[in-house]
Amino acid sequence: MIITLIISILPVYLVGLYIYKKDKNKEPKSLLKRLFIYGMLSCIPAAIVEILLGNFFAIEKSMNLVALFFYVFISVALVEELFKWIITYRLTYNNNEFDELYDAIVYAVFVSLGFACFENIFYVLDAGVKVGLFRAITAIPGHVSDAIIMGNYIGLAKLASTNNSDKLRNKNLLLSILIPTLAHTFYDYCLFTENVYFLLIFTIFLISIYIYSFKKVKRISSSKNELSNNKIVALNNHIYCHKCGTKNQGNYCYKCGTKLR
Repeated sequence: MIITLIISILPVYLVGLYIYKKDKNKEPKSLLKRLFIYGMLSCIPAAIVEILLGNFFAIEKSMNLVALFFYVFISVALVEELFKWIITYRLTYNNNEFDELYDAIVYAVFVSLGFACFENIFYVLDAGVKVGLFRAITAIPGHVSDAIIMGNYIGLAKLASTNNSDKLRNKNLLLSILIPTLAHTFYDYCLFTENVYFLLIFTIFLISIYIYSFKKVKRISSSKNELSNNKIVALNNHIYCHKCGTKNQGNYCYKCGTKLR
């Protein structure tokens, strides 16, 4: 029992530690714990929605490849990634701590790790150590890779917001859901087909997305991508936006969206 739990949790801890260590300006541990816990809790509503959608699709062994793709896309990948996205966006997008591009990757990864940890414990306790070892090199890094893609686009959306580009902001927010969902879909789809050729494609895909994710983390964490603007004027405890001149008391201009602090 204890060994099984260790196998379930240890990969999550190691990946989280790596992502955290790469952050030059560390995020508050209280925020990361909150993201992780909410990520775990999101498994429950996600599972309920997946079951309901599974009944709608009437899953059968004989389901053709096209129907299987839409089933995986809508009732598995989209559901899971959307719940993780909502948590990441709602808890961090307007948070004062979100002041670097890499922060978004850290946030998305910790939500995803919470989700993956809960899911992993459930699967490993049910199926055993071998499944835990297999998931340690597939499912957990897979969730994290999707989160890195999500965080990257959320960071770009925040950058567009600080530059008053609503169109680009909305585009990147859409991509922050769509691209991870497609990656997640392809991952599960290859496995669900139980076809040897798709399993070969799955292996190539897995290696490719791991390399992409590692390079993305290394590049963004090592570069100086601050989401801040120092051109502000403070008068009588108020801050006047340098873009439109509107008087504000918060961290963002309520009129044009420019970051002030």
